[in-house]
Amino acid sequence: MALIDGTTISPKFSSFSILQTEYKKVHDHGIRADLLIPKSITAEGKRPVIVQFHGGGLVFGDSLYSDWFPTWIIELAEKHSAIIVSANYRMLPESSGVEILADVDDFWQWLRTGQADSLLSSLPTPLSLDVDRVISTGESAGGFLSVYLSLTFPDEIRAAVAQYPMFNQEAPPKDPSSSDDSAPTGGPPKEVVPNHLAKMNTGDIVSSDTSNSRLILGIATVAHGNVVEFIERDSDASPIHRDRLSQIGRLDNKDTHLPRGGLVVLHGREDPVVPSSLSERFVRVAREKLHGRQGADNIVLSIQAGQHGFDNPVHLEEGWLQEALQKAVSIWLE
Repeated sequence: MALIDGTTISPKFSSFSILQTEYKKVHDHGIRADLLIPKSITAEGKRPVIVQFHGGGLVFGDSLYSDWFPTWIIELAEKHSAIIVSANYRMLPESSGVEILADVDDFWQWLRTGQADSLLSSLPTPLSLDVDRVISTGESAGGFLSVYLSLTFPDEIRAAVAQYPMFNQEAPPKDPSSSDDSAPTGGPPKEVVPNHLAKMNTGDIVSSDTSNSRLILGIATVAHGNVVEFIERDSDASPIHRDRLSQIGRLDNKDTHLPRGGLVVLHGREDPVVPSSLSERFVRVAREKLHGRQGADNIVLSIQAGQHGFDNPVHLEEGWLQEALQKAVSIWLE
């Protein structure tokens, strides 16, 4: 465990103290969770929780990668004296989709069973997580994981937000006649992915990497259509998680429902990485399939002008954002 001043990570986190710990180990590889505690909290007691998952195509990123950490989430935590718990997870292509989902499950159990509280209680101002008041958030790949969490533990969290969730692997099949093996304009060449695979060793694990080479790998993985292959690889190793890889597919289950506060999906209209049509499709199907079930009346889709990551600099006071979040935040804080 380490307690650090957020300023040492990024000016964006200057109003937080950050408690760093590991929520699980895979062999000898520890996977980190960061608890961002507003410095403005001066009284002991339980604090509401924002669970945050980082983006990066399930290939790149870190729980404290400030370049992609939305400003409005920081402001939401400050406004309501909430603790942000931001989790890393094993990433593609070294790990598989079912292993990533297993990490999310293990992280959630770690959070729910009070292991984080044992750390927070040792602070100069003893705190604890109010695990009955949790809202999940995440951008891109993290949005995909936020949706996953909301469908997996709908009665244990209050609401979920997903910004431009990475539903690329759930897109309708393309017309084979329109396939194109060339690199997208200005994108990395197709060889980036096989070159990386050739250097991998069995058992390699990556749960944090913000290097430029890793970013290029992530872009190439999405651009050249390797996401489905990597996510579905070895999925029979965990049948439970295999059946949860497709979030839109899970909507067909008669027992599927959402948290009481629903699901808020935010997306940029001009997003070239994750087309906004994928969020429109998911929301349309969710409203149809989940009609009459918990949370279905609180599904919100807000599409705004902008590209991938459009909400990163957006402030909480922005009118359209307040409107989109109003019901979810209200139920979260009840």
